Amino acid sequence: MREAALHATCTAATHYELPYGVVEPLAVAADDFEPLLLDYVLGILGATHDLAALPVVERFLRHPHPEVRRVAAEEVKELRWSRESARGEAAR
Repeated sequence: MREAALHATCTAATHYELPYGVVEPLAVAADDFEPLLLDYVLGILGATHDLAALPVVERFLRHPHPEVRRVAAEEVKELRWSRESARGEAAR
């Protein structure tokens, strides 16, 4: 059930930019998720494009599970890209 809910949220996050405040409870509870579910959580947090998610996602770059580290690295890259894009937009 939890995996289905996280999968649905992750799918929604690829089509719509969910505000960080909506998914913040996932960030707060991120350490409690098993690696399979954590992949979804990290994907959802990265899809917010909100820098508030960056410190949470960065914590998982040192996770013992290699797949979690890989997903965390992808989402950190996404969040940093979003930051750089926002800076470029502001400069115009």
